[in-house]
Amino acid sequence: MKEEKNDRLKRLQIVYIVVFLMFVVIILRLAQIQIQQGSDYANELADRSYKKDYIPAMRGNIYDRNGYVIAESRPSHLAVFREQEIMEKKAYFDLVEKLEKILSLDKATLLKKMDVGYAYEKGKYVEAARQLPRYLEKELKVDLTEKEIAVLGEHRGDLPGIEVVTKPIRKYDPKQIAVQAVGYVRPFHIAENVKLASYKDESTRYLPNQLVGLDGIELSYEKELRGSNGYRMYEVAADQTVVKQVEEVPSVPGNHVYLTIDQRVQLDIRDSIRAFLPKMRATIPEARAAKGAYVVAVEVKTGKVVAMVSYPEYDPNVWIEGPDQKTYDEIKLAVTNGTIREAPYDTRPLTGEAAIQEGYKHPGSIVPSGSVLKPITVLLGLQEGIISPSDRWNDGGVYHYGRGTDRIKNDNSKAHGMISPAISLQKSSNTYMARIGEELSRRKGKESASVLQSYYHAFGLGVQTGVDLPNENKGKEDYLVMDENYGPLAAMVQASFGQQVRATTMQLAQYAATLANKGVRLQPQMVDKITDADGKLVKTYTPKTMSTFPHPEKYWDILEQGMVMVTKPGGTAVRAYEGMAFQVAAKTGTSEQDIYVPVTETDEKTGQKKTRWKMHGRITNGVSISYAPVDDPVLAVAVIVPEGGYGGRSAAIISRSVYDVYDKHIGLK
Repeated sequence: MKEEKNDRLKRLQIVYIVVFLMFVVIILRLAQIQIQQGSDYANELADRSYKKDYIPAMRGNIYDRNGYVIAESRPSHLAVFREQEIMEKKAYFDLVEKLEKILSLDKATLLKKMDVGYAYEKGKYVEAARQLPRYLEKELKVDLTEKEIAVLGEHRGDLPGIEVVTKPIRKYDPKQIAVQAVGYVRPFHIAENVKLASYKDESTRYLPNQLVGLDGIELSYEKELRGSNGYRMYEVAADQTVVKQVEEVPSVPGNHVYLTIDQRVQLDIRDSIRAFLPKMRATIPEARAAKGAYVVAVEVKTGKVVAMVSYPEYDPNVWIEGPDQKTYDEIKLAVTNGTIREAPYDTRPLTGEAAIQEGYKHPGSIVPSGSVLKPITVLLGLQEGIISPSDRWNDGGVYHYGRGTDRIKNDNSKAHGMISPAISLQKSSNTYMARIGEELSRRKGKESASVLQSYYHAFGLGVQTGVDLPNENKGKEDYLVMDENYGPLAAMVQASFGQQVRATTMQLAQYAATLANKGVRLQPQMVDKITDADGKLVKTYTPKTMSTFPHPEKYWDILEQGMVMVTKPGGTAVRAYEGMAFQVAAKTGTSEQDIYVPVTETDEKTGQKKTRWKMHGRITNGVSISYAPVDDPVLAVAVIVPEGGYGGRSAAIISRSVYDVYDKHIGLK
């Protein structure tokens, strides 16, 4: 028994010794690793870093009121160029010549897109200034074919800096639906370069090449459309090989925006303008130079803009890859939304200096409003007690005011005889309005301009309409300048028949709707609703009242009666609205505008060149406002045709087509 016990003790001792020796070996090995190889492992760990790959958010779509896609985002395969740190001149040229065959793009186009400091002109490579930072990824071609992707992959080792990536791109309906209202997108770094206020201090939110809105709905609803970018975080070794993915935050797609625009109405109006303008130029001598037309149609009870046409238009898809200089020169005259801003005259096919000089000879899209403002003058006259509802006055065709040496004439000095407030609108009597303007200046003196301004502002003239589009122009109140320079008498008389206010088409549409609503001014709305990417409702828009201008019902009745008479025999728009199934209240305008051009002259004594503005000529613009049906107004329409001649033969004709189109697709009853 004793011997067995001793044997067990010996065996335990042996086990303890073995275990002890094993621990010693392990400790020694750990010490060796820590002391001898620790620095190697430490260096390896130090060489490891983290890389964040961003996942661009899919931009939300833009639809018309019925869900028709106007602008959409979709994934696309792109060829991009990421410039290597060191590349010889020859390497650039070799790369371009290889890409020319693969991508079917010429050398000049490729070098312009790559932006590496060289260009290809007249068959040879030349130096050119860089336009963008070297580090920016340059997009060479979108929507690569399967064959192009395969060839780029096969020759990747021979194409330094060239990669195939998948990104969301923007596509616009090729039918060009309300293109200026919808706007366009460009890479974020371009928005930064042009210093748009919307993108100040936003560099952490966007990738340099991420598409952002630069105009129109794309800009004003950027926060709804953009979504939020995601990312994948990788641990990478010193040679930039991925060790593992450590985190992923998915991108969140942007919301979808549904416009109040009806694409059927929009396109039919645009097409009717396109067909009408050549006929107008051929048949109306005063309109032979007219090339543009601007239309806004607003639903009276809600302020929803159902159509906004700024003609001529262009294809916004040119912005996807960015227009070259030739393409930009072709579209630049059509990019501006002429219904809310000053759009230039379309001088095409002229280019360069010839186009600039020709542009001076013609008005832009904001012109004197003319006789369409006469309903405000009559309302002012009634409200201020200058005239009464039963007023009768003999219109002799010419009105002398002040000391009797200054005079205002009707068109062709036509005498209308004994007229009432309503008939003064039907006949568009300048003399009747001048009489009101003169009396206002006598009664109110220095306060005349501010009194008149209060009426204009109540109808949305001289102030922004509040439409949800960027950079809206509030028009011009020239009567304020005339009042300051020549006194209230001249200013009020000239303003009384509309020559001293320049309003946008959007302002005139709001004005027409306010007349229909008897002084209630609604904010024009471009957006009907917003949904998320899954179609869940995020936001809806309801009518918003901007101001009210209450007056006795009998005053509104007089204005409406006169505007209805405009469309009847003896009125200035009888031909335009002939045969309509419902009554329209309208007012036409034929505004006169003096055109001045710059003339450079050399001083005979000093030899110095000076530029002065010289009278080139006087043109007439066609303007129209209206609403219908009179018994229960549904739609208000404003039309401006620069150099269109008589409003009844130009703007009113287009206005008639708007009602026909709206009635066809939506219905006026």
